[in-house]
Amino acid sequence: MPGDLLEHYRGLPSPFSLYEAEKPRLAIGSAGKTGIARLRFAKTGEKTYLSDVFNQIPARVVRPLYYDPNRPGMPYLIFVNPTGGIVQGDRYEYRFQLDEGAEAFITDSMATKVYKMDLNYASRRADVYLAPGSRLEYLPREIIAFADSRWHQDIAFHLAGDARLYYSEIFCPGRIARDEFWEFSIFSSKMLIEKEGRPVLIDNLLFGREDKEASPTLFGNKSFLLSAYWYSEDLPDIRERIGFGEIYAGISRMPYGSGYVIKALSDNLEELRELQLKIWSVFREHETGAPAPQLRMY
Repeated sequence: MPGDLLEHYRGLPSPFSLYEAEKPRLAIGSAGKTGIARLRFAKTGEKTYLSDVFNQIPARVVRPLYYDPNRPGMPYLIFVNPTGGIVQGDRYEYRFQLDEGAEAFITDSMATKVYKMDLNYASRRADVYLAPGSRLEYLPREIIAFADSRWHQDIAFHLAGDARLYYSEIFCPGRIARDEFWEFSIFSSKMLIEKEGRPVLIDNLLFGREDKEASPTLFGNKSFLLSAYWYSEDLPDIRERIGFGEIYAGISRMPYGSGYVIKALSDNLEELRELQLKIWSVFREHETGAPAPQLRMY
């Protein structure tokens, strides 16, 4: 992918320019303000190892777990945030790399809680590199945008050969039980999939508090949004296998027939979590011929 196009994609949305000039009380780059995680997975024999790891608080990963009876050589990695949430001036930088033939599952121990901010903003940037024959299943926990929060995230998946990917996240526009629906200042999310220099998919969200009046239209009078992305060049027909039931949901094919984009809306967060795992289970069974295990979140 040409560097100028990637940089354009990576550009901070213009509404953030007002916040960027503000200096948070604890300077950006101070200890505990920049979370860094660099992970590399390599396959040796029948097992994938975390061959290289660097993390800096508040980004923290626990050691890989190998508990899947159907994929005993596949690591399950959990991110832990010891600070409990995201505050103004926080910057997170992730880089994941899967070497040829490697496979891994990555998730979080808890939801990403983006707290109230009155200065600057918080952000997370991730680059994920998948070599030929690799497979990544990345299911971060839901993102909760608290009242007056300011959040920008972007994630870019760089694929080669027959790499396969399942990525999904759930957006919660506030703490509904505390009557904070759509009280965040701004929420921005960018997602890119590119293969060997060719953009396959760009999916961007940008919401502000001023969109609250339009939220019944944007969210169909529902509270939570699930986004899921299935990339594989060997695509099955998954509509009947997933079964949306009463959930408002839809499936679209990515350009070039290389994957699916799935969006779903619900007032029931647990319902969307179950759907997220259902899609993952179908993906896993299709790609490996074996069912997915019950997740361990510790």
